[in-house]
Amino acid sequence: MMDIAYGKPGGAQDWEAIRGICCRTASSGQGIPEERRGFFAEYWVGPYERWAPDWTHTARHDGKVIGYLTGCPATAPFVLRRHFLHRWPLLWKSLGVFKESPDARAFRRKFLGLEADPARRLALKFLGAVLTIYPAHLHVNVDPAFHGKGVGRRLMDLFILRLREERVPGVHLVCGDGPRGFYESLGFRELARGELKAGAALHAMGLLLA
Repeated sequence: MMDIAYGKPGGAQDWEAIRGICCRTASSGQGIPEERRGFFAEYWVGPYERWAPDWTHTARHDGKVIGYLTGCPATAPFVLRRHFLHRWPLLWKSLGVFKESPDARAFRRKFLGLEADPARRLALKFLGAVLTIYPAHLHVNVDPAFHGKGVGRRLMDLFILRLREERVPGVHLVCGDGPRGFYESLGFRELARGELKAGAALHAMGLLLA
């Protein structure tokens, strides 16, 4: 039986490992090119490192972070803080330190309304549910070498247990077609569906905790 320990990030080295896993699992469990990674990791991991580190869970094997879960119990205030204190500054960084990243260019167009944003359109479809029934949210990723060993499920169990202790009524997430079956096996149901691109969908999934 594999010895895996679960806990919280211990410092900058752990957050760097989380960013690495984020980039290695970014595209349906596959990695993304090096030129995309700096901006991509900052976009997805940065807000949780700054404002929700206590809600982040990690899985370790031989002392190395092999999986993580980021999230928070109250999405609405988190999103407002992220928009004004993270994404506006990130817009300027996309013109500077990240100017060579294709993700930064796409971010600028979507952020400024010059290009359609499928995730934003999907969010508007289930906004009411987020504000009332499913206020918490999460992201979970596991290093591909450790897929199929129950690591993601255990990270989610720990996060959901804490949400229940805090009497949070429900939790949501957004995923592609591939992970949908995994989340359904944990009791999540589809709240809304959107098109990411031709032949690929985004699914907003929710789980009642009360």
